[in-house]
Amino acid sequence: MGEVAKEAKVSTSAIRHWEKESLVHPQRNLDSGFRQFDIEDIRKIFIIRTVQRTVFSLEIVREVLKEIENNKITQTREIASHALDQVNVILFKQIKGIAACDYLLKTIDEEE
Repeated sequence: MGEVAKEAKVSTSAIRHWEKESLVHPQRNLDSGFRQFDIEDIRKIFIIRTVQRTVFSLEIVREVLKEIENNKITQTREIASHALDQVNVILFKQIKGIAACDYLLKTIDEEE
């Protein structure tokens, strides 16, 4: 698991959580008990990581994985496009907040 986590740049606890949520289904090595990830699990881990970085819930992650598994690329593209729109709204609000804080600091500095 550590190798997969390192390659995907996620924590092992995140992968354990995704396994608990039935998003990935690694096999167990009968001798060692270690998880064995096949290429499909690794692909899902990269997809989950990417989708979650846009601040989405596990329900959205499940939806994206389902659409990809069913080769519904158009729906997956729509989800990604909607995600991008939401991220842009959040970023715009953050930029406005930064500008307001900057203005406040300049105003305070002028009064000193």
